[in-house]
Amino acid sequence: MIRQPWVYGVAAASTIFFGGTVALRSALRIRWFHRFAERATANWARLILWGAGVRVTVENPERFGEGGGQILVSNHQSWFDVFSLAAALPVRFSFVGKKELNRIPFLGHAWEKVGHVAIDRGDHQSALSSLGSLDGQIRDEGRTIIMFAEGTRSPTGELRRFKKGAFVMAIKAQVPIVPVALAGTRRVMAKGDWRISPGHVTVRVGPPIPTAGLTLRDRDRLSAQVREAILALRDAGAGSRSETAGGEPESTSATGRLELTA
Repeated sequence: MIRQPWVYGVAAASTIFFGGTVALRSALRIRWFHRFAERATANWARLILWGAGVRVTVENPERFGEGGGQILVSNHQSWFDVFSLAAALPVRFSFVGKKELNRIPFLGHAWEKVGHVAIDRGDHQSALSSLGSLDGQIRDEGRTIIMFAEGTRSPTGELRRFKKGAFVMAIKAQVPIVPVALAGTRRVMAKGDWRISPGHVTVRVGPPIPTAGLTLRDRDRLSAQVREAILALRDAGAGSRSETAGGEPESTSATGRLELTA
């Protein structure tokens, strides 16, 4: 009974501290704000993972590359997908999330100040405009743009139908898509359940899928290719218990591994 208030207390304190600090530094135009902002999201997420007792393993982190723009597409089962990716990514990144994030105290204002983008999924034109603002981050800054192509968390763990935004953006920018499968996050915190349990999350990174030479006519084929890649990563090393059944998949062998200990 004590554990849940502790975890939510740590999450609230982390959000208030980093969100408030980002807002204050931005308003005062403090020198080196952008350098601080680069670290703020990762530090915020790591503190929450620590409070929840969640350990993260990243398999094949070298596949994220260095210095080149790319789009990361992942399955989405839990809020801990966001925390795990934010804490573990070894590259500069920006999330694309729903506009409702802007309503969360402290987090909403800081979310955009550090470079993340909130889109209105109910307004197609507004969503396209918001996604278009990421072009500079991809091309000029070489950032990794993180998108959950399902659009929302899966309540069952099954991979839902993909939306097209990530694939249109990748083709327009001519940057690769990095498929990623997260395993274990649903066991930590499932959609619709406020209980948080300690656990182990595995981030499996697949080989980048190039988009050079593709046109918008190829977006459905690209979407299907990325979906198949994520399914293969998700199912790799599932062992006797699957994530969709509530178990934690066993790790597979990997050429590279990054460990974050809670």
